[in-house]
Amino acid sequence: MSSRRLVPIKRGEGEPLTRADLQYDFLHRVFSDRQPVFSDPWPNSIDSIAPKLTFHELYIKALLNSTKTTKAFRDKLIESDTFAEDFAMIALLVNVGRINTTMSFFPEMKTTIRSYHPVPALQRTSGNLQDAPRIKHILKSVPLESETNGPSHLPADILSRLSSGHVPPTTVTNLIFVLANHSPTIGQLYLADNVDFIDLFMRADLSSASRANAFLWLCFNYLEGPSLDSEDDYGNDVVVNPFGDSSKDGKLSFMHLTAEEAALENTDPPDELERAEKLMEHRSNLLQGLPSKAKDKTTPTANDSVADDHSDTIGLGGEEIVLIPKGKRKRENPPTSKISRNATKHQKSAGDKMAKSRKSKGKAAENVTEHSQDPSSPSRMFPFAWLVEVDHLDNIM
Repeated sequence: MSSRRLVPIKRGEGEPLTRADLQYDFLHRVFSDRQPVFSDPWPNSIDSIAPKLTFHELYIKALLNSTKTTKAFRDKLIESDTFAEDFAMIALLVNVGRINTTMSFFPEMKTTIRSYHPVPALQRTSGNLQDAPRIKHILKSVPLESETNGPSHLPADILSRLSSGHVPPTTVTNLIFVLANHSPTIGQLYLADNVDFIDLFMRADLSSASRANAFLWLCFNYLEGPSLDSEDDYGNDVVVNPFGDSSKDGKLSFMHLTAEEAALENTDPPDELERAEKLMEHRSNLLQGLPSKAKDKTTPTANDSVADDHSDTIGLGGEEIVLIPKGKRKRENPPTSKISRNATKHQKSAGDKMAKSRKSKGKAAENVTEHSQDPSSPSRMFPFAWLVEVDHLDNIM
């Protein structure tokens, strides 16, 4: 049994995420690998034999096939390869828990339950990186037709599906969730030097290249087939892992770096430092332009990335849903008419008519109430919900 380490990046409101925070060189190595060795879970029906994919292509295709990715955001990913890669990198960090659901990456963000952070290394275009809850919502909603009983949640179950002929046995996003949730176990099984799975995203004293190879090796091992140490013992059907071999006690080894060597990786170039300053200034100007009440209670506006996302109080069209708390409604009765003793005969007659009218309306209302309590009544079957009572809202975490 394994427990998951809590390893999110910690930064204050407005502070940028640097290349060292992201371990950018590791991410770049992962997404720049050009070996097409992964099976396509969503092949084109036109192709008789689906071509293999690189990890870069596989991960972005998973984002495109999520049921929570809107058409507008899907089109943006398709139109810009640069934006698609930037978004995929930030999504991978959400996937493993390095970025938690309190972070947002668009400067217009106004909710007080999350903090804004520029990510200059991954904001090379004008595309919106959204916020962590919406990204996680996308990652959790990637379907696989063969997973009729839902996605697997244990590494052993994924390997069992793989051995039974399901290739791939699960989606790449679900696999990464599973590996992160069982980080110590994965480290004990496959990684040398007392390294856990999550360390692949954090350990600056291990070279980015060796960590990236280990990550891709694990993805291939669980999505395509376990790599065996000796081909001679297993005939011609052995699956050879293209991302290295287990060269130390049957486990993947790493290149250790000195402090000086580690300092040469993940350095922020001047243009990204300048971009971070501009983004922070832009954020500050937006906050200064907000009314004082809006600073206390406002809602995010970038809701075009997740279909049917009801996080916070954002409507499907971007409007703010006004919620009426339970017990706060007041019944408004029409004012009663009082007739003075000195009223004329005509005025008294008019008052009597008003009283009779209210009395007849009251009886009609009682009849409607009795009718509505009848289970077969149309008004009982299709009640009008003019007001919404809300006890509490749950954030997407």
